[in-house]
Amino acid sequence: MEKLSLIVGIFLCFASSEPVEKATLILYRGREFLGNAHEIRVNDKLVANLAANAYIEVYVSPGKTSIESSIYRGSKRVFRLVTEPAQVYYIKAYEEVDFWDRYLVMGAVDVETAKKEMKKCRKVQKVKQPD
Repeated sequence: MEKLSLIVGIFLCFASSEPVEKATLILYRGREFLGNAHEIRVNDKLVANLAANAYIEVYVSPGKTSIESSIYRGSKRVFRLVTEPAQVYYIKAYEEVDFWDRYLVMGAVDVETAKKEMKKCRKVQKVKQPD
């Protein structure tokens, strides 16, 4: 009888917990003539290398989220945002090059702008989800 009540108790604990819906980040680099692939880390976990004219989809738990880009011999740049469950966030990135450095500049954009700019971008298939 004790085993049965223990099993029922464990079942009720897991059955009553609400699943958390993920937020979706779509990070893209629009049309660029030149540019190198940058490592993209989401919440300190490497998810993909993002080249020019490409995009990635990443699913994250709601809350504070950081997106870091880096390249060999280049500066690391971090973009931070707070995500909500079941929301989609479009983040545009473009490579900035100066005399000694190269890095990605990132910023949030609206849906219409993103879809227009992403028309010729290819989806990166090898994306490791951070959560």
